[in-house]
Amino acid sequence: MRIAQISTNTIPVPPKDYGGTQRDVHYLTEELVKRGHEVFLFAKKGSTSNATRTFEYESDDPQEQLDFIIKNLPDDVDIIHDHYGIVAKANPPIPTICQSHSKGIKSRVQIPVYVSKFILRKYGKRRGYAVYNGIRMDDYTFRTAKQKYLLFLGRLIKEKGVHLAIKVAKKSGRRLIIAGTLNDKRYFNAKIKPHLGKKIRYVGTVGGDRKRELLANASCVLFTSTWDEPFGLVLVESMASGTPVLGFRKGGVAEVLRGMPSLLCKTTSGMAAKVKYRKRLPAARRLRRYARSRYSDIIMTDSFLKLYRKVINKKLYKIKKNTLWNRRKAKLQAAANGDDD
Repeated sequence: MRIAQISTNTIPVPPKDYGGTQRDVHYLTEELVKRGHEVFLFAKKGSTSNATRTFEYESDDPQEQLDFIIKNLPDDVDIIHDHYGIVAKANPPIPTICQSHSKGIKSRVQIPVYVSKFILRKYGKRRGYAVYNGIRMDDYTFRTAKQKYLLFLGRLIKEKGVHLAIKVAKKSGRRLIIAGTLNDKRYFNAKIKPHLGKKIRYVGTVGGDRKRELLANASCVLFTSTWDEPFGLVLVESMASGTPVLGFRKGGVAEVLRGMPSLLCKTTSGMAAKVKYRKRLPAARRLRRYARSRYSDIIMTDSFLKLYRKVINKKLYKIKKNTLWNRRKAKLQAAANGDDD
């Protein structure tokens, strides 16, 4: 199968630190290539992959990026997997799925895909499909012996509930390490900075070996999001490391932890109690097995290949004539031929 993967122009593939969407694109691309498929990746400059060919965007303008994709996309591609949105909105004459890695897809596209059934129901209105994110298990350090600190890993914004993680640490009397990108300085200065000290530390953005070590050594990871979390990749990364991750029933969290109900919490007090009685939580090897059985890059790729074939074989994609894609392509061809608009 010849497959085009369309990434965003925000972070290269694969990302060095934070970048959930780009990591998904990377894992999927590499696993597809490993299985013998031809993959054409469109991504931000600085991206690297084993794709048949990697095209790096030459402009920051979405319209120019679309033109770049139109000019470089091979004519005999079987399906386009759009993680960005600009291609699906243009309605190319090629079967195209549009994946939302967040809450929803604002524009109406033919085949929307969401990262959880919760998001498909609430924001997708049950129109489309749900395919879970996956990670490469070998990219995460597995460890059964843990250190006595709690870990918060994610963007430092109100919706991620860092202040609640601090509450849990104080109620349980445990050390807390906070790691992630500082996206809201006002929130950080008001709700996080006053609590920093010997027992609560902020270590900045982490990636690579540092991130793996923090996840593998933590006693528990606190996933304290207060919004409708679409999926929650940190949940899976923690379990892959053999580390219990405690989360609130928000968004797709309960769905991701469906097989691990003891990890779900209703309040910070309840979460703190589970931290204190950690021995009652699932063991490291059980957590790792659970993550592998549901959220590996292999499972994710299996799911997408099944969807690709369904879209192509059942002709779920309706080819339209007067679309933005066709108009832009005609204009580009006219310009190349030296014709007037």
